[in-house]
Amino acid sequence: MRPLPIVLCCLLLLAGCAPPTVVKEVLAPAQAGDVARLTRLRVLPFDNDSGGQARAAVEQALASVTVSGRPYFAIVTPDAPAAPQGTPMQWSAPGKAKAQPIRYGSEGAVQGVVNSNSWRDEPYQETRRECLAEDNRGRCLAWGNRPVRCVRRTATFSFTPRVAARDSGVVLFSQEFSESGASRACLDAGAPESGQSLLARARDKAVARFRNQVAPHVVRVAIPLLLEDASMDSRIRTLAAGGAEYAAAGQTDKACRIWRRAAAEHAAGYALPYLCGVCAELEDHLDEAEGLYDQAGRRSRAPVPEIAAALQRVREARTNLERLESQMK
Repeated sequence: MRPLPIVLCCLLLLAGCAPPTVVKEVLAPAQAGDVARLTRLRVLPFDNDSGGQARAAVEQALASVTVSGRPYFAIVTPDAPAAPQGTPMQWSAPGKAKAQPIRYGSEGAVQGVVNSNSWRDEPYQETRRECLAEDNRGRCLAWGNRPVRCVRRTATFSFTPRVAARDSGVVLFSQEFSESGASRACLDAGAPESGQSLLARARDKAVARFRNQVAPHVVRVAIPLLLEDASMDSRIRTLAAGGAEYAAAGQTDKACRIWRRAAAEHAAGYALPYLCGVCAELEDHLDEAEGLYDQAGRRSRAPVPEIAAALQRVREARTNLERLESQMK
């Protein structure tokens, strides 16, 4: 299988009650694979979108999809049907000349309906405790409650985009996306956020969900670290913890060198093969990672949830790679 452009960055070590966690960013396939295999998209006007804001947001979101720094879709403008904006991503089969694309050259039409695009204000009341009377020294003699008028503002944006193959008219995707935002304030302390601002943020969230459904997108995968088990002596524990410190500083290459050296010296327990599996997973060596996680599972005397989750995660990653391959042909 030809390696795909997997994003590997933003490695963080998160402390807390749970095990420390390394975060990996990976390229995930689109849920709507048929749409993702189109190379050109034409965004048409949406019903109930008098200002054209929904259409503009959808067009901008689809045009922003990039893989390896190149546009994934070419956006075809209505007034220039034969001139796409930019060059779409073209993939080459291993045994073919690089100039020969193997993604579909089909064009899709994106349109639909805006179901909700408004905000509303809901009044409510709060009370403020304040001094009603003071003595000559400024000390309060009597306290009371004063009612204050307040406003809760809620904006909702909902739309149902539909993507159809332009040549056949077959609908490839249709789904409703809805998001809302809220702000509240009392009149003695200011005003709630503007309805237009709340609405714009809700629209952006809904459109981003649509974009992620129809195009490859980056997701963050949290990988917990297991730094000790009962088989380790103090020196091996110190090595494992030292590797975690490098991981916390974003130097996972050094962390992995330490963990692998410790595993070579200490061929027992499940924590070290698990950590080596984490390293292989971060390096996108999924078969190696699965083998190491499996070894960790065999060495553990009782089920370890992190090991089971790791095995499931690398198997899903392999499936996602296959789906990405199909979407880019």
